[in-house]
Amino acid sequence: MNIQSLRFIIVGILNTIVGFAVYALYLKYINNSYLQALILSNIIGITHSYIWNNNWTFTVKKFSIISALKFTSIYIISFLINFLFLHILVDRIELGKLLAQGISLFFTTLISFFGHKYWSFANKDDDRSVMF
Repeated sequence: MNIQSLRFIIVGILNTIVGFAVYALYLKYINNSYLQALILSNIIGITHSYIWNNNWTFTVKKFSIISALKFTSIYIISFLINFLFLHILVDRIELGKLLAQGISLFFTTLISFFGHKYWSFANKDDDRSVMF
């Protein structure tokens, strides 16, 4: 495992904790709507993740609007897939909202890593090595 992969995993763990905490707290204290909780947790998660991945994981030295737009587009795709999973798992299969989100996180994490590595923060000097 290279240092970039390890940093992505650390940021991902922190981001997952932050996002899942916002999701759970929203459901418990504000509103029981998983869609609203998902939207808020994604907004906070995207901001948190961009700052850490841009500055630490992929060590991009300056802000790029193109990179930020690419980064956001990966999260939009991830969000839509996450929402689809929640809809199926909660509304169709009737799993609990927290368990359904836990399952969804596995898939959205994979999409996020590869999308960011090979598109959002890609540069010509990157060795493009696989995560492990």
